[in-house]
Formats: sequence, C-alpha cells, structure tokens
Amino acid sequence: QRSHSLRPPPKPPRMFLFRSSSISTPRNSAVINPGSDRNSFIMSQAYQNSRSRDNTNIPTAHVAPVRKEVPPETTDNNNDILEKKEKIIQNTDEVKPIIARPVRGEQPNRIKIVTPDLTPRRNFSRQRRSSEIVPQEERHKLIIQSSLELLCQKFDPFTIMNDLKEKNVVSEEDVQAFQEHPDRRLVCESILHNLLEGPYSKFFIFCDILRHNNDYNCLALIMDVMKDTYDVVYNIPAIASEEIPVMEEEKAVTFEIGYFNAETGVMKPVVELEKTRDSSKRFSRDSLFFKRASRLSYMSVSSDGGRSSDDSVLINHGTPVINICISGHSLHEDRAKALSKVVSKYNCILELRIGKTQLSGRDVGHLSQAIQASACLAVLDLRLNSIGNEGARLLAVSLAKNSHIRQLNISSTGIDHEGCKNLSDALKMNNTITEIDMSFLEIGDSGCICLGNMLKQNKSISKLRLRSSGISWIGCGILFEGVQQSRSLTVLDLSRNFIGDNGMEMMCRHLNEKCSLVELNLENCGITSSGCAMLSDVVLSNKTLTNLDLSVNFIADAGVTKLSAALERNKSIKTLGLNMCGITNDGFSKMLDVLECNPTMTLLKLCYNRLGKEHSNPTATSDDLKYRVRIVTSSNPKLKILLWGNSFDD
Repeated sequence: QRSHSLRPPPKPPRMFLFRSSSISTPRNSAVINPGSDRNSFIMSQAYQNSRSRDNTNIPTAHVAPVRKEVPPETTDNNNDILEKKEKIIQNTDEVKPIIARPVRGEQPNRIKIVTPDLTPRRNFSRQRRSSEIVPQEERHKLIIQSSLELLCQKFDPFTIMNDLKEKNVVSEEDVQAFQEHPDRRLVCESILHNLLEGPYSKFFIFCDILRHNNDYNCLALIMDVMKDTYDVVYNIPAIASEEIPVMEEEKAVTFEIGYFNAETGVMKPVVELEKTRDSSKRFSRDSLFFKRASRLSYMSVSSDGGRSSDDSVLINHGTPVINICISGHSLHEDRAKALSKVVSKYNCILELRIGKTQLSGRDVGHLSQAIQASACLAVLDLRLNSIGNEGARLLAVSLAKNSHIRQLNISSTGIDHEGCKNLSDALKMNNTITEIDMSFLEIGDSGCICLGNMLKQNKSISKLRLRSSGISWIGCGILFEGVQQSRSLTVLDLSRNFIGDNGMEMMCRHLNEKCSLVELNLENCGITSSGCAMLSDVVLSNKTLTNLDLSVNFIADAGVTKLSAALERNKSIKTLGLNMCGITNDGFSKMLDVLECNPTMTLLKLCYNRLGKEHSNPTATSDDLKYRVRIVTSSNPKLKILLWGNSFDD
C-alpha cells in the first residue's frame, strides 16, 4: 500500500539488488521507464524538495551531481532515440544539489517560552587586557562590563524607574515592557545593554541617579573609582623611564569587585557568588524547565503571579569594594599624584596593585599620604618598582601610622639593608600587617639583624618571604633567633639563599618544640646530606611543621636515608618537596618505606630526579618500585606522588 507522505521511502537493504519503480517514483508521478535516468532525476528532485520543506540540517554534500535529461520528442523514430540520447547527455548541464546549511543555535524541537518584549539578551564579555588607549567615549563600556554582576546583584531598577524615565535613560516603551516583569535581573541586564550601546552622556546620567540614592550610592562609588582610574592612566601624559623597558603586552588596567566581610577580613568576588548561586539552582524546577531560554522561575508562573524568589532577592554579603591592578603603564610624577588623590578620595578601594609602573622614591612619598588617609586599603603591591631606600623610608612613615594594611609586597624594588632597617623599625609596633614579601632585595646579613629584632616584638606577621635576599649562614642564625621567639610567624621562605649546612645547623638550634612555623621553604639553599642529618632531629621533635621544601639541594640518596627514619615517626608533615635532588631508585625505595609506615603525608614531590636510571639495591628495580607505588597510593587515596621528569614509563 502506497504511503500518502511526500517524504521519500528509506533506502533498500544491500541484498536488495534490483531497483523497483515503486521505490524510485514518488507519489502521483508516472513511471516512464524503470531503468531510465528520468526516474533518478525525479527521485532526487523530490528528495531535495522534501528536505527543504522539512527544514532539516543534514548535509548532502556527499550526494553525487544529478544529470538533467530532456525527454525525446514524439516525432522521432525508435532507431534514433539512442543517438539523440547521446547528444542530449553531452549537452546536459550538471545540476548541483542544494546543501542545507545549519542555522547557528537553531533547535526546532525546543519549546520557546514567550516573555515580555525586552531587549534581546546579550552576553557581556569580560574586560580584555589591552595596551591601546581607550577613548573617553568608550570607557563606560569597560566600566559596565566590570560592574555587571555587582549591579545585577544589588540594583533594583523598579525603585528608580521613574527617575530613569524622567532623565531619558529608558524610553516609554521600555517602561511598559519592564512594568510588572517577573525577573528583576533580566530587567537589569536589559537596561545595562541599552547603556552599553548608548552614548557616554546617558551612562553619566545613570551614575548620577545612583549617586543621589542612598541605597545605591555605593554602586556609584565603585564605578567612579574605575572612571577616575582610567582618567589617571589615559588622560595624564606619561613620563616613561628608559631604564625599565616595558612591552605593550604587559600594559593592563583591570579591576576586581567583591564584598568585604569586616569580621573575617576576606573579600568574596561577585563572580564567585554568581557561580555559587547558579550551582545551587542547577537541579531546581527553574533550571530544568526553562534553562537559559528564560529567567522565569517556578514562582513567576504560579497562580499568584509574584516575582521570582531567586532573582528578586537582592544579594547582601557585605560592603562592595574594588581592587585596582595597574601594570606596565607608567605612574611616574603627575600620574602618581593623581592616583594618590583617587586612593584618598574613595574608601572602597581594598587592594592597590601597581607593580612595574616605573614608580620612584618620590612617587611613593605622594602615595604614602593617601595610604595614611585610607581607612579601607588592606593590600599594597609595589613590586618591580625602583623605589630604593628613599621610597622605603617614606613608606615606613605611612606604615607606622596606618592600621589597615595587612599585606605588603616590596619585592624587586632596589631596597638594601638601610631601607630594611627603616621598614623593620616601623613594623615593630604595627599589629595589623600579616604578610610581607621582601624577596629579591639585597638586605644581606645586616638586614637579618633588623628583621630578627622586629620579629621579637611584632605580634601579627604570619608570612615572611625572603627569596634570594643575599642571606648567608650567619644571617640565617640571627634571623632564627627572632623566629624562635615569634608566636605568630607560620610561613618562612628562605629559598635561593646559600645558607649551606652551617646555616642548617644554626636553624636547627632554634627550631624546637615551641616554634610556630608551619611552612618552611629551603629550596636551592646549598644543603647536603650532612645538613639532613641535623634536620632529622628537628623533624622528629617538631609537631607544627606541615610543609617542608628541600628541592634543588645536594641531598641525594644519603640525605634521604638520614631523613627517612625521622619521617616514619613524624605525624605532622603532609607535604615534602624533593625535586631535583639527585635521588635514584635507592632513595625512592626509602621514601616508599616512609609512606608505608606514615599515612599522614599527602604530597611527595620527586620531579626531575634520577629515578629509573640506576640503583644498587637489588630490590629497587623500576618494576618493583612501580608496583609499590600502586600499592601505596591505593591504600592511601589522598596521597599524591609527583614523578615528572624521571625515566619511569608511567
């Protein structure tokens, strides 16, 4: 029985060798000749027509070109049909099949939810890092992109809709579309989309409306900070220094917005809060029914017609704050003065990161006045600026009077032991700073004397980083006198200081049970197996040390053997770094013995050693060690062993 569908029938199976006229011919078409080429043409034409009607996206590029044949006239004799047919075939034009191009994003089987006529949803891109000068009339777009999530979380447009209408920020048609709309966030995004596409004057009016509203004044301040920062970088002529070349790719002006919790002292970025909110709704009725096609929630389509319970509730996780990060751009002279005015004007700037901005000691003097006046600034990053001892002296004056800064980074700033003395004297009575990074400074052993005395009196510093600071074994002993008496210091980084085994001996004298260190980094310090023998006594007695890094030292198998006995009985160390220490299979076998006896350790770093190349112990072959690794890791699922750069196959 013939089907009434215009869709062509399915292809016959491979074993069906002959071609039937009923299969080749669509409905209501006459059979001219079952074996002629006309049936093929009619079949292909009907197939293409049915494809265009069904609007499917199946490509047909693999279909061979079909030849169009003109039927012979009725006056011809049967003997001339073959000759004319050959001529017709020679003159026929190839008709290329129509390729159905898939429409991007089209899903015909998806149910479309009809919502009020708002501006089409736009995916706001994140602010890009660019070294090009941003013109004045285009900066509001970057500001909107940076503050999008904050506005969507804190801003309720229905409360100031009349003001937006009077100031022509939104039109009458927009107000009608927004009125009684169930999704507040979608309305916010629609308004921001209009501001993004509109002129700068409209954005300025919008900020002015927020500024005069007590509930949204904090949002206007955040956007004013970004506007003034762009003005400092792009409006004031730069005075570049030829001593520090800066590539165009290094220049960037970025912002991070979040909520600051005064009790915990932690800022939560608005983007993380948005991800958390979305993940909590992942399996709700809202996401399952509507997904991203509509932001209508289950409550918005209920009988009471109320607004979405998720999107209508304004997020209140603390005070909105902003972090400023400027790198590569010169902030010398006039720009430093203008930036200091911005910092002193706004009390919502939490972090100021201005590394590699060609600041001098005099420029730090301008910023120090703003640091003293700021009641919110908690992080100051001045790395890679040649501020020298003059900048250290001016910075010390502001630190002595400031009670809000918690993190200070002055690495690679050209400060020596004189500047270190000024800073140490200022930090003796400062009980707010918790982290200091003084890496890559030539403070030497003289600076260790100042730092040691400072640690004896300071009660707040918990992290001190002194990478590559020219410290020898003498300075190491003086420094650890202060470390021993400090009850707040938990992290100490002395990597790339050649303290040797003598420094290890001085260190072990003060690392007793009362020491509060939790993390100790001794990477590339010239320690040999002899120093490991002294360190093993500390590992055996210390109960607080959890992270120990001995990478890039001359430890070898002998040092591992001396440490293994203490590590088997230690119950506090969780991370041990032994990268590039010349360890072979014999030393690795000792460490596996430790891991079998001590389940406390969760991370062992053995990258770029000599594993798999040589061994003297007959039970330390590569195959045996691989088998033991599988046994140890299976018995302790939390354990991770890093073996990159070795000769093991896996």
